[in-house]
Amino acid sequence: MSQIIYGRHPVLAALRQADNPLEEVIVAEGAGGAWLHEVKRLAWAAGVRLRVQERAALDRVCGTVNHQGIMARRGSYTYRSEVELLDMVEGLAAPALLVAADGLTDPMNLGNLCRSAHAAGAHGLIIPKDRAAGVTPTVAKAAAGALEYLAVYRVTNLADCLKRLKEAGLMIIGTAADAHNSIYDTDLTQPLVLVIGSEDKGMRPRVRKQCDLVVCIPMAAPEVGSLNAATSGAVALFEARRQRLIKALS
Repeated sequence: MSQIIYGRHPVLAALRQADNPLEEVIVAEGAGGAWLHEVKRLAWAAGVRLRVQERAALDRVCGTVNHQGIMARRGSYTYRSEVELLDMVEGLAAPALLVAADGLTDPMNLGNLCRSAHAAGAHGLIIPKDRAAGVTPTVAKAAAGALEYLAVYRVTNLADCLKRLKEAGLMIIGTAADAHNSIYDTDLTQPLVLVIGSEDKGMRPRVRKQCDLVVCIPMAAPEVGSLNAATSGAVALFEARRQRLIKALS
């Protein structure tokens, strides 16, 4: 089954990736702007078919009117495996920074987390195979092109995967609103996996058991309780990014 990508940033990012070519790009009638000239240039250079259709046709295929007048088709999304994950970690020259999403079900949350992970310099994102959102057009749209660069590893059992990553020398740090340790007092410069729990229940018990440390993000307004999963992930990832930049400059 073909994968549908929609939105200007996701489609442009996909056109720039020569190793995963698109089958075709479809633009809505009446769409225009500087971005369209870039789309035409990249499609021509890559030999990708470009055609125009009524906007209503894009609405139906994308399942939304928020496609910004452009969509593309390509082969189904290819996840990386746990074996590839462990091989990648072993070959890294810099301390690993991975994020694991434990059962996120909201595609927007997963897409935003992918975008933050890539922007913060993470080496990949890990998701479980079952009872969790996978990569869909909505996820790709929310990721705004990040999925063209960020590897997504889909594993059968997240707790077992974290155990193997721990055996490979990574520290497993979970995030939870009820944790006593602040993320700002935690060393995030070492090789690690940041675990973000699901929207409603947080980390599952078996996953939490694999964590070497569970940290919270201190709230200035305690009545808020906690941030949503994607926002928590962004805060944690960029705190890791901040610490690593400081360490590199010292």
